[in-house]
Amino acid sequence: MSTERIVVLPDTQFPLHDPILTRKLAEFIWDYQPEAVAHVGDLTDSSELGRWVRGMRGQFSGGLEGGFQQTREWLAYIRKGYDGPFHLSRANHDDRLENAIERYLPELAGLTIRGHLLNIENALDFDGHGVTYHRDYYEIAPGWLLTHGDWGSLSSIPGNTALLQARQLGKSVVCGHTHRAGLVAGPLTSNHQSVEVMGMEVGHAMDQRQATYLKGGKNSWHHAFGILRVERGNKKKPRVYPELVMVQPDYSFMVEGQRWKGER
Repeated sequence: MSTERIVVLPDTQFPLHDPILTRKLAEFIWDYQPEAVAHVGDLTDSSELGRWVRGMRGQFSGGLEGGFQQTREWLAYIRKGYDGPFHLSRANHDDRLENAIERYLPELAGLTIRGHLLNIENALDFDGHGVTYHRDYYEIAPGWLLTHGDWGSLSSIPGNTALLQARQLGKSVVCGHTHRAGLVAGPLTSNHQSVEVMGMEVGHAMDQRQATYLKGGKNSWHHAFGILRVERGNKKKPRVYPELVMVQPDYSFMVEGQRWKGER
């Protein structure tokens, strides 16, 4: 019997990230040494490319490269202590670079810089940081799909956005996008058989003070991340045990009975 551990990282949205939490997540990965790491997408925010700021001051802030540089530095920081697989799902914020080119500057679509296309993979040097980028659903564990969460119906109930997609796809889903943390299960009726699927949403790692669109209102966002444990036996079908790890206000959290200390 063997167990494979997959750490699932939440939306970070550099440069709107929480610098303490993103650093602690990297250092947790160093300590924990999982068999794989997955990120649900929205690695970057790319605010300057968003449709909400087009033609406004935010479009001309000049901060796009700074956010990309901070993202590259974080990926390099993770790689200082972890050399295993790193999977990343496409997401609506990470799509902004290519969407902006397609909508407003289509003549740049085939542009290459030193032989590399102008896209998110090359802008963030995924090859150099050992990141495998998935533009579609990816089976990150047996019966579990990694996706961002923006494809399909959304729910205000934590975990339910992932579960709605799981029922549609016929496999369990781990995602982000909602910035909520939730783990729920529900039946899927298929071929007259009842099959249990699960949905897990892994929260976020942003600095909420920089999310100015919240306008000071209350929200149900959560600092969190996820772990999938895959148990494999010689004769048994692999089993996946999901865990949602909640991060406390002092940045402490607990995994497998071990507490990782906070900083406040």
